[in-house]
Amino acid sequence: MTKERVLVVLAEDVKKMLEDKEGLIHISEKEVMDLIKKGFFVDREKAEVNEEWRQIIPYVVMADGGKILLMKRTKKQSESRLHNLYSIGVGGHINDEDSKDPIEAFKKGMKREIEEEVDADIKELKFLGVINDLSSPVSRVHLGILYLAEVSFREIKEKELFEWKLVEVEELSDYEEGMEGWSKIALNGLKGHLMRN
Repeated sequence: MTKERVLVVLAEDVKKMLEDKEGLIHISEKEVMDLIKKGFFVDREKAEVNEEWRQIIPYVVMADGGKILLMKRTKKQSESRLHNLYSIGVGGHINDEDSKDPIEAFKKGMKREIEEEVDADIKELKFLGVINDLSSPVSRVHLGILYLAEVSFREIKEKELFEWKLVEVEELSDYEEGMEGWSKIALNGLKGHLMRN
């Protein structure tokens, strides 16, 4: 079996770009693409423990008619630290099988991750910023690229891994305490964005 190779960028380049800011950072999508352009692929098991690299993870929030997709991770998931936590983001690692070119890999990988996890038609995809969380060893080796997708949502594909429902934006705060870290960060940015629109 071949090892999974994932897209990473240098942590040093992320630090220069974000100037040590944490949380949801509002920068241009062009700046993010310029960063990804410098990306390269490494064995995932090495990437998970090397803080010199940041794994690029598209994190896509699904909105359907003003409601947001809220998922609860079940105990059938492999990552036990995430069991029973709520998530508002769909996404995952970008692999060299998506493409050898980092930008193309990112775009194809984001589409693949969405199609693997949900059955939905995407009407619009809007870039919101970068999730930079340095609070734990796991978050320090990942970098979230946050998007909001306007969709016609049908269902979750990985039913054994998630319970789900569509929730009004205002109601999401009721679940915030039980959310994984990136979802909490995304939610704060999302509230502001959706209230403005």
